[in-house]
Amino acid sequence: MMKMKIFATFGLVISGYSLFCAQKINFKDPNFEKGVLENFDLNKNGSLEKLEADMVTNLFLVQKGITSADDALFFTNAKMIVLDDNAIPNVSVTGLPNLELFSCTGCKISSFKAEGLKNLASLYLDNNLLENISLKGTPRIDQLTLSLNQLKTIDITSLKNLRKLNIEHNKIQKLDISGNPALQTLNVGGNTMKETDIKKGAKTDVTIFGFEQ
Repeated sequence: MMKMKIFATFGLVISGYSLFCAQKINFKDPNFEKGVLENFDLNKNGSLEKLEADMVTNLFLVQKGITSADDALFFTNAKMIVLDDNAIPNVSVTGLPNLELFSCTGCKISSFKAEGLKNLASLYLDNNLLENISLKGTPRIDQLTLSLNQLKTIDITSLKNLRKLNIEHNKIQKLDISGNPALQTLNVGGNTMKETDIKKGAKTDVTIFGFEQ
């Protein structure tokens, strides 16, 4: 009987240890981890557990030397993520159902993809090297800022709630806004674009800035 109790106790210890290890988050980017630990390592044990990550709603990691945004996916309850002024060549954001604002300006991004972000309303990707952007399953976006990039085309037809769009200083020559009934302001300055290059459809009340003269 005593042996059985010892084995049972030992089994519980092993199970508890396994559970603890399972809770620890293994980060891909050491600079991302360092920035997170500075603010969210609540038990000061030098690592971040899932319970701690789940408590984070606003994640600000500006100028931290981060080279990958993949670790942001651990913060599933985050409503705001700001990664400005890092160096992240490719960004893919998925699996963040509560995310409302994402900002990654001045990060040297060349490719950006967001999928299934049902609550994302504001997206800021200014001052990058963007050549490709894909937005799927992001129906709530109302503010999209993409100035100072290398975009030649952009498809915004699925963004039915889009109110403000800034595509200043890209390489876009044509734009279709006929599927954006909520659009209020559009800035196209710095593109080789005239008013006739914008397909409006029945949309006539949008204010457009920056046409070539």
